[in-house]
Amino acid sequence: MDIEADLLTSWATALLRRWGYTDADAEFLATTLVDANARGVDSHGVVRIPAYERRIAENLVDTRAVPKVDVSGAVIKVDANGAAGQIAARAAVESALELSREAGIACAAVRGSTHFGTAGYYARWLAGNGAIGIVVSNSEPIVVPHGGKKALLGTNPIAFAAPTESDAVSLDMATSTSAMGKVLIARATGQQVPDTWGVDDAGNPSTDPNAISALLPAAGPKGYGLAFLVEILGGVLSGAAVSHGLGSMYADFDRPQDVGHWILAINIEHFMPVAEFTKRSQALVELAHATEPAAQDNGVLVPGEPEERTRAERLRKGIPIPDEVVNELQQVGERHGVAFP
Repeated sequence: MDIEADLLTSWATALLRRWGYTDADAEFLATTLVDANARGVDSHGVVRIPAYERRIAENLVDTRAVPKVDVSGAVIKVDANGAAGQIAARAAVESALELSREAGIACAAVRGSTHFGTAGYYARWLAGNGAIGIVVSNSEPIVVPHGGKKALLGTNPIAFAAPTESDAVSLDMATSTSAMGKVLIARATGQQVPDTWGVDDAGNPSTDPNAISALLPAAGPKGYGLAFLVEILGGVLSGAAVSHGLGSMYADFDRPQDVGHWILAINIEHFMPVAEFTKRSQALVELAHATEPAAQDNGVLVPGEPEERTRAERLRKGIPIPDEVVNELQQVGERHGVAFP
């Protein structure tokens, strides 16, 4: 079914309030999830709500928790303190933006966190407030190392965003060929996946999403190397769990996830006026657009444009949600007296 983005956000907000989140926190959490759906990143959208529900029920996430923020120089250390990943990340990016306005650059590291939606959400928020944002996060091991057979690292996303005179240039990518959430979507819709996405228990590439036990790194050793960088910044440096020390969102309901995030905010005004920067970045965008395309029916796009086009279409036509996911969300709503629209 297709559902209006505002209607989906309102429902998710009401559900999260029922779980004990404040009005502001519930709306923020819902917005991050529906934003992912709107941009076509369905693996990080409302499909995660049932897992959130169970982790709250198992007292692994505290809906009333407030992250602890410690600032020293241009460095921010955030202890999620039992809060959801989105709430912890919001505390980090807001502090990083404020500090970058004074110091020119600020770095935040978060420990003790959980799944926080898409990394790009926070990078784009920074870009919308006059900064260049870089955001990374480690995650539970589900990706085999290059040359390996068993999972070692997570999908370990990297995101960056910078403002232009139009939409921000924004990259949000997993360091694996695919996100595990996309495999879950394929399972829910009964579709096969490319054999470059993941491997089965024997370490062999598979097109069956139900057989995939681990993912492959993007571009072989290159994606593996980037994932290692993310693990060092998001896990080792932050003080969060590393590799198999991380709890799985979907399998480990007897321990916290202890995810780590790392955020860099570069304040543009300390380098040049924002208007000058956006003019220069817009010129770069136009250079890309002016590049002759290899296929006559496809123009050259810049990072973030495909997602912006998807967002515009889905805000106009509605967000498609697979029937199996709808059924799950209906059941969650019924359990908490918030009927799914």
